[in-house]
Amino acid sequence: MIIVNDRAPDTVAPDLLARLRRIPPATIGHVLAFGFMDTALRPIGQRRFSLCGPATTVRTMAIDSTVVHHAIDVAQPGDVLVIDRTGDTKHACWGEMTSLAAKVRGLAGTIVDGPATDVVEIDEMGYLVFSRGISPITTRSLAQFGEINTVVQCGGVTVAPGDIILADDNGVLVLNPDQVAELVEHCEPIAQREPATRQRLSSGEPLSELSNARAKIEAALAAQTGGH
Repeated sequence: MIIVNDRAPDTVAPDLLARLRRIPPATIGHVLAFGFMDTALRPIGQRRFSLCGPATTVRTMAIDSTVVHHAIDVAQPGDVLVIDRTGDTKHACWGEMTSLAAKVRGLAGTIVDGPATDVVEIDEMGYLVFSRGISPITTRSLAQFGEINTVVQCGGVTVAPGDIILADDNGVLVLNPDQVAELVEHCEPIAQREPATRQRLSSGEPLSELSNARAKIEAALAAQTGGH
């Protein structure tokens, strides 16, 4: 059975997405414990990047990747294609031609919960792909099974169409659109303080003082000894 749903409407304003893009996922990792994809998903095609955009979701079965090609047309420029491989780790449903088509379409990147192929060509064109590895064994165009814009799972995280994907070299974070405004307000000041913290560390200030770790350790040691 094949299911093709319309693309989810945009619910996060472009200026808010631009602010979110400037916040590293690792900064948000100080305040969130959930929504981060499996660290086994690693990027190919780009380095020193920041990816932020709404998800167009795809679910494919083992060797049948026909819906992947169609999903590139369904997605809009700036979207992130998120592909649920339903546990398959052998067949690559993504490679050079899909990357080229997605790049021309203006997609921001692709996240595949399985292997990719043609990594040299993907590197050369500079299209961003997250995958679980590399495989020379590819899928087929059977048009028997697949879903577009349904709720999927990728990297151990549930992803709904229109969820916001934030990623950099360190990994991928999935956010419900309703979370974005509050997270930006909380985490943006933290990210903006990082250059000053870096400069203070470079000048020789102890990290334990900047992070207040020393005071916390001293308080903990005092409590352990009953204040003596």
